[in-house]
Amino acid sequence: MDTRPKKTVRFVNFHPRTPSPASVTRHNDYPSWSAINAAPPSPHSYPAFSAAPAEDAMVDPLLDVLPPPALPPLLWDISIHPDNIRLGSAHSPASTRLAHSDLARCAARTSVKNARLPVRKIVLIFPGIPLEVEVTPAADAYWSSRPLPYVTVGDLLYGLYKALRTSVAQAEYEHLDPDLRESLRISFHSRLNRDPQHHVQNLEHGVRRIDYLGERRRFLGIRPASGRELPPSRRSEEVYVVELGRGA
Repeated sequence: MDTRPKKTVRFVNFHPRTPSPASVTRHNDYPSWSAINAAPPSPHSYPAFSAAPAEDAMVDPLLDVLPPPALPPLLWDISIHPDNIRLGSAHSPASTRLAHSDLARCAARTSVKNARLPVRKIVLIFPGIPLEVEVTPAADAYWSSRPLPYVTVGDLLYGLYKALRTSVAQAEYEHLDPDLRESLRISFHSRLNRDPQHHVQNLEHGVRRIDYLGERRRFLGIRPASGRELPPSRRSEEVYVVELGRGA
């Protein structure tokens, strides 16, 4: 019988506040583009939204879920800052990085009376996980010189990353199913082991929402949620499923 002490999880000593929609993509939370790349890459050319029937909701090609074995449009482990995203199937000979114009693209459009309207709020859900991420347009995003009246690709990517870094409160953890608590505990310690350089910092922050995802951290894209996937009180045109694969 194994009598060794079992590793436990750690929580921050305050009840973390889930980011509000307006705070999901605040400019001040991200480094300036010039600090990353002095000369932004050239814009790329992608398929138009009109590729789908007019009655269907549609996501930007950069966020679209492609059938396997196709390479995803974006290569991204969502536990890593979005500044590190590389273009996968969407890359061009000129660049493998996202340009300002890419980040400013409309993330999704919904159909109203056969007209495609940009989405102003997106609720991201994860199959089998009690987690929602709400994203709205940023007021001062660095990828645009003016506020944009829709959720952009940049809003979604940066908002998703920030929301998943939110610490899990002990009360939330204790209300979870025992199997999910155990999964979260294992994921937490796995994350600590993957990043020894920031071990102390990660330990202080305790369990984060990214730990819900376990090893499924490879971003494959988003898709409109089906009727049976809709959370209560959410409208179908605003809910999208985040598709993930196992990290490389």
